[in-house]
Amino acid sequence: MKIKDKIIIQKIINYIADIEKYVEGLQPREFLDDKKTITACAFTVSQIGEIVKEITDETIAKYSYIPWNSIKGMRNRIVHDYENVDLSVLWGTIKDSLPELKNQLKDIIINEHEDLF
Repeated sequence: MKIKDKIIIQKIINYIADIEKYVEGLQPREFLDDKKTITACAFTVSQIGEIVKEITDETIAKYSYIPWNSIKGMRNRIVHDYENVDLSVLWGTIKDSLPELKNQLKDIIINEHEDLF
């Protein structure tokens, strides 16, 4: 894996950690009533989708179980139709999909590191 891809993956992990901090302790209703948190989370999710575009085809193919296209698609939905983003889908992404993605990406970083030795 190219160093550039490792850096991008680490940035994604960091973005997910930021989102987890934004929603820490919030219930779904509280999230829906908090425009600042919604905006911060939507922006950060869109940033993840933006930098995924920079990952090499080699890495995408090697780790094809990562939903790369879905990540980019979520970014496109947020950026191009922000006013119509389904907040329940955004919440589900934040609470269900992102923690799993973070764990998968951490495993990639660990595996790539071990491949060096």
